[in-house]
Amino acid sequence: MGSIRVTQRILVDRVLNNISAANLRLLKLQDQLATGQRVNTPSDDPLAARRAINARSEIAKNDQYLTNISTISPQLLETETAIRTSVDIVQRVRELTLQGANDTNGQEQRDAIAIEINQLLENLLVQSNTITNGRYIFGGTRTLNEPFAATRDSNGDITAVSFEGNAEQINIEISEGTTVVSNVPGDSVFNSTSASTEDIFQVLIDVRDNLFAGDTAALQDRLGELETAEDQLLVSTARIGAITSRIERVDSNLQEINVQLADVLSDNIDADFAEVTLNLNAQSNAFQAALTAGARVIQPSLLQFLQ
Repeated sequence: MGSIRVTQRILVDRVLNNISAANLRLLKLQDQLATGQRVNTPSDDPLAARRAINARSEIAKNDQYLTNISTISPQLLETETAIRTSVDIVQRVRELTLQGANDTNGQEQRDAIAIEINQLLENLLVQSNTITNGRYIFGGTRTLNEPFAATRDSNGDITAVSFEGNAEQINIEISEGTTVVSNVPGDSVFNSTSASTEDIFQVLIDVRDNLFAGDTAALQDRLGELETAEDQLLVSTARIGAITSRIERVDSNLQEINVQLADVLSDNIDADFAEVTLNLNAQSNAFQAALTAGARVIQPSLLQFLQ
């Protein structure tokens, strides 16, 4: 069996290769210590890198869903507040109607009640045109213009209110394959859309006018209409409450999932600082030893060898 002649060139190449490899290991550990990550490139650990990419993708997707939820939450809150205020208005009108329908009251008292109801009517119009983030919440998809427009007489009193929005719903995706309706079109809240609902504006207008006219018989009929109007508003409030509860649950679930995904991400790519520090010290010593050994092995010096 023949022998291999080890030349000075082979010794130099071997020493340089070993020093280069030790230097690369040292640089890798320094990168881990600087970034806090064990996996900085896919080649460091292809399987862990793949898991990390999947986890990051899921977190980014969930973050978008959480952003959607945070966007619609204020609108739902404002919608619920506006409808609850409208319920309070209708309840107050009902109390005043009961007073006005009492024959013991004179016309002067009924006129005073009618004036208060007129102000409540104005307030109801304000609630129906509530704005959140520069958009009207009861306009359907027509959110840039007032959904309810009032017709007024020469005294400035409201004689009719018309709905100028639309009945379109706005759907928002809050999780994979799950969407919710983020708005309640105003016609279903304040107007009559079926035989079992009332045009609440018209009911209040009629109550006011009946009071001014002293028509107590008509006021008795208005009490039933006001009860229907109150129920109508409460149904809308319940609908909004159900949507709000649903997105709160989804929000909580998404945040919990993101915490779990963050743990998966950490487990796959984060470095153990104590371990990396120990390895770095050991590798530094090994690198210095390689340099020292190389200096001894390569005789004469590299400069002399090159000459």
